[in-house]
Amino acid sequence: MNKYLIPLLISGISLGQGPIVLEINFSLVQEYEAGFTFPTDLCGNEQGDVFVLDAMNDRVVVLKANGGTSEIKPQRDSFYKAVGIAYIKGDLWIADTPRSRLLKLQLDGRISEVIKLDHGIEPVDVIAAGAYKVVSDRMNHSITVLDENAKEKYHWGSRGEGFGQFINPGFMAMAPENRLIIGDILNRRVVSYSQSGRYPQVIAKPGVERGQIFRPKGIDLDAQGRIWIADGYTGAIQAFSVSGKFIGIATTKGKSIALKGPMGIWVDKQNRLWVVEAFASKVSVWQISK
Repeated sequence: MNKYLIPLLISGISLGQGPIVLEINFSLVQEYEAGFTFPTDLCGNEQGDVFVLDAMNDRVVVLKANGGTSEIKPQRDSFYKAVGIAYIKGDLWIADTPRSRLLKLQLDGRISEVIKLDHGIEPVDVIAAGAYKVVSDRMNHSITVLDENAKEKYHWGSRGEGFGQFINPGFMAMAPENRLIIGDILNRRVVSYSQSGRYPQVIAKPGVERGQIFRPKGIDLDAQGRIWIADGYTGAIQAFSVSGKFIGIATTKGKSIALKGPMGIWVDKQNRLWVVEAFASKVSVWQISK
């Protein structure tokens, strides 16, 4: 057994968070394989349909709320090796990472808008922030905010270890009071900021113990306001408060969940957590007990 995973399997002990750890029970609902090849992200709509970015196959796979599946193939274009996807006002927005652009993809496969990004951006994720959109940029280690017309309003951040700096910012989520939660992958932390990059609040600190993060990947909030974070290294799913308090770790059958390269995550209205397991080329769905 990998020695770094041992602390994750100790029940009832938190090394650095006090003697009591809340284990949040998850039960596996379903798994989807659907011919994926290293999928990276997913999102959902109000109707419960889930859209999985399977960019290595140049498509989006739709896992329908009624149980069916379909696919969306881009017409007259490609988003091969894109990383992030978001559902915004009836359309899919794709962070087309290698080509420094965002794509607005309609559900019939038509790309209705192509937004070229400035200063050599390599977008990893895109999310809605009110009328604006926010893009994480792995090339410049920064965050770009686009206005309601998808034009750059401002950007902030640089490479480094200080607050307001990143080493490969990745997936993001919006929290109450317009707080932007950012997975700072190679700084091994998750930090929230104002949209302009001020007032940092550490959500998860570096490490491989419970209540710590080593490779932050997917981030989402549930209806209770808990911040769920997937760790791409340990495979763990953990919950934190918006103030950075460790709430608990996902367990099933008495053991901490260890997924295979979790990437994007999404929590639906039924309190189910959907996870892209990139290394297993599948999507798993977990019911959160409380």
